[in-house]
Amino acid sequence: MRIWPRRAAVAGPQTCVGQWLCAALLRQLELRDRLRRTLNGGKEGWNYDEPAVVEAASELAIIRFFGTDYDAYDISGAVSWMRDVELARNKTPHGQMEMEAVIRSALGEGDVDLSGIIPPVLFEIRAQVVAYVVLKLGLPEADVVRMIVQAEQMAFDRDWHPPLAN
Repeated sequence: MRIWPRRAAVAGPQTCVGQWLCAALLRQLELRDRLRRTLNGGKEGWNYDEPAVVEAASELAIIRFFGTDYDAYDISGAVSWMRDVELARNKTPHGQMEMEAVIRSALGEGDVDLSGIIPPVLFEIRAQVVAYVVLKLGLPEADVVRMIVQAEQMAFDRDWHPPLAN
């Protein structure tokens, strides 16, 4: 069992997925693509430990962006914008209702059911929402790094075990 290294100050993300997410959010595309090969131990397939970091990052980003006194129309508008961006890139966007549900769940709404959304789609939506928040808030690199480090700690605190980077 890995124990998360508790330090007063961590220079940056310590997990493979945290480093990948950081590179993606900071638009370090070559690094992002290289780090993608480290996900899931460099093997094809899926694990649940790495998505836990992206889930925690999305929760932090969503709460920071929407706050506790949000309007459902703001969520709909944000999702519509994200979907329009995907369409402009000739990509098929995820469903409006699915994306809104992911955001509402992160905001703590108790009546949201995500069980019909498969884990890889949840992962993609959460990563897309984090990127949206970083873009819309114009978060500087230091804030992005802090958010991801905090997300890693949250994942470990929730008893997930995303692999540490070498």
